[in-house]
Amino acid sequence: MHEERHEPRSRLKREVRYEPASHGASHLAMDKVFGEKMDKLPKGEIANMSTDSRPQTKRITSLRLLVPLVILFSLILNLSLPAATEAAGIELGVTAQKAWNDVLNKADRQTKTSLQRGYENVGSLKGQGETWEKKTKALHTSNMTELKRLQASIRQTDEKKISSLTHSLERAQARYEPLFALYTAVNKQLDAARATKNKEWTAVVRAQADTLKPAVQLAREEIRLKKNELAEARKRKNTEIKRLRSMLSGADSVKRQIQTAKKQVSLTKKRYSNALKQFKQSLKQTQPSRVLSSLNQLVSATEKWTSTKQHVYTLEQKVSNHYTKVNQELAKRK
Repeated sequence: MHEERHEPRSRLKREVRYEPASHGASHLAMDKVFGEKMDKLPKGEIANMSTDSRPQTKRITSLRLLVPLVILFSLILNLSLPAATEAAGIELGVTAQKAWNDVLNKADRQTKTSLQRGYENVGSLKGQGETWEKKTKALHTSNMTELKRLQASIRQTDEKKISSLTHSLERAQARYEPLFALYTAVNKQLDAARATKNKEWTAVVRAQADTLKPAVQLAREEIRLKKNELAEARKRKNTEIKRLRSMLSGADSVKRQIQTAKKQVSLTKKRYSNALKQFKQSLKQTQPSRVLSSLNQLVSATEKWTSTKQHVYTLEQKVSNHYTKVNQELAKRK
């Protein structure tokens, strides 16, 4: 009887012991059991276990954080694709876009393909034209800045050489000024001695003048040579400035071509606007063949508009290359 009563109680105790009463209680029981096992382990093994578990925990955490980011990026990418596709075509209003869709639905396969290709070509060509326009504007700004710099550099041509020769002349004049003053004073004394008709005084003063005369002549010759050298340098400077300015003005003919090309851009833009207007009007009739015809005209007008913009950039590039050559000439004189 004792055993029969004891066995159910034992089974009941086991069931009660392992049956989780609540979420919090289960965690407390597991923490208690884990703590008891950890107390029995050596400290070295505990340290190894905690160290080994860290990388795995970090990897799991990183993966959990990465999954939402991947999902979010995919959503953003999918949402952006239709916008990119629409931006590649013609900018149409709501009504015109609906009419365009109706035309595509009515067109046969070949016509539909031609329509879609023309639609994309217009958007692509227009985008290229905008790119050429931005590049031209940036290059024109750069050329204007370079022109001002070159003009200032041309004005300063041989400036260092001229300055050096000028200072050399001024130093020589200052160095010989006392000699010239003395020679002038001696000559005045000589005139005074001659006026008194005193032969002895006249002879003494003449001897002093004769002694100073060679040195004065050499000094005057040196100053004369320095003045001539400075004058020649200034003459060469003026000649070189004229040559460089003439070379710089060689870009003026290209600038006139740019003005003519810009007028062509305005004309082709007007042609594009008219073609776009006709295309939108043809959409109202929802006839694929007529829409395709007007679309082909729009493609041609857009292509012409874009090519004129590219031509302006090409001319602006010629101006830039011209300025580079002038800059190289200036560099040779440094």
